[in-house]
Amino acid sequence: MTTPHRSDLRLSTVIMAHPRRRAAAEALGEAHPALAARVVTDPEPQGPPSALRTARLAWRSVAADATHHLVLQDDAVLRPDFADAVAALAAARPRDSVSLFTEWGSRTANAVRAAALLGHAWAPVVDDYLPSVALVLPAGLARGFEEYAAAKAAPDATDDVTLLDYLHDVGRVVPVAGPVDHANPPSLVGNDVMGPRSAACLAPAGDPEGSVLPAMRAVPYFCWWEQLAVVYLRDPASPDGWRRVPAEEALLERGIGRERVVGALRTALESVPHRELIHDRVSDVLLAEVWTTAYALGVVTRDLGGFPDLGRPAAREALATLAPGALRRVVPVQWLAAVGELLYPLVAAAVLGGAADAEAAGSGS
Repeated sequence: MTTPHRSDLRLSTVIMAHPRRRAAAEALGEAHPALAARVVTDPEPQGPPSALRTARLAWRSVAADATHHLVLQDDAVLRPDFADAVAALAAARPRDSVSLFTEWGSRTANAVRAAALLGHAWAPVVDDYLPSVALVLPAGLARGFEEYAAAKAAPDATDDVTLLDYLHDVGRVVPVAGPVDHANPPSLVGNDVMGPRSAACLAPAGDPEGSVLPAMRAVPYFCWWEQLAVVYLRDPASPDGWRRVPAEEALLERGIGRERVVGALRTALESVPHRELIHDRVSDVLLAEVWTTAYALGVVTRDLGGFPDLGRPAAREALATLAPGALRRVVPVQWLAAVGELLYPLVAAAVLGGAADAEAAGSGS
């Protein structure tokens, strides 16, 4: 594919799939003919489930004259103008490795939310894996993945963890943005237990040359396995560079006590619409944990150098997915969208309250 954005940019595209989902992969390619995508399938479909096996084939399937290589998973959902958007992106960031999907309940999703709240177009990856539903690499890096995986990946390694390790090993930082979504078909590798894994923010991507959120020292996270609000803190002594602490502890270190946080929730509930329905759909315990996660996001956003701006379309879109991404294992799928709408006013109030309290604590008032 030669793009109208830069005559020397040549993007090759592969859709990776298990043979059982080849029809979905071919339909995805047919829906976006400008990508001229080729489909590659698991070379050992009878073997143990392994996305890495297919990913290794996908990343080495770079067209000979390509400058960049895009790998899509067969369950990616692309906007109609995706081919033009990804071409513009590769032209604007020719040396970057760029991920175009972030799952709504991941740690990186809260980096995307902080970026959107502060007007940045991109966020850093802060998980221990690389979101790889839709990923663009410069052609040379794409070709190098096979050698790295063959030499260093364990037999049971996953493709997303191995890709992150590879790019870290070669010193590349991967910015993340939208707007690719995930179709959530039945998982072939046992991920259905995680619940729906939709996008954190589907607002149209801004300028490809837009800024990247500064490196985060703290990342709020709703642990959807344990249904708890936690914060990951940068810690070079930890194996993956992060130390997990309860959100209550992290907030207290910022001078914000638990009673302050819970009291703000009580106050917000007095004026929020449909509070009886909220209590019917979400337990008070879970509601407090979602509130605390959003509150900590407000604190972290303020600490990153600005006050959250909920007037930005991307900010509203990103915050709207926080509650569904947190509760996707405990709220029935058919209720998730409605619960997200019910909880959005609380999520927004928590973010703004956390930012205000962080500002006050920082000024000593």
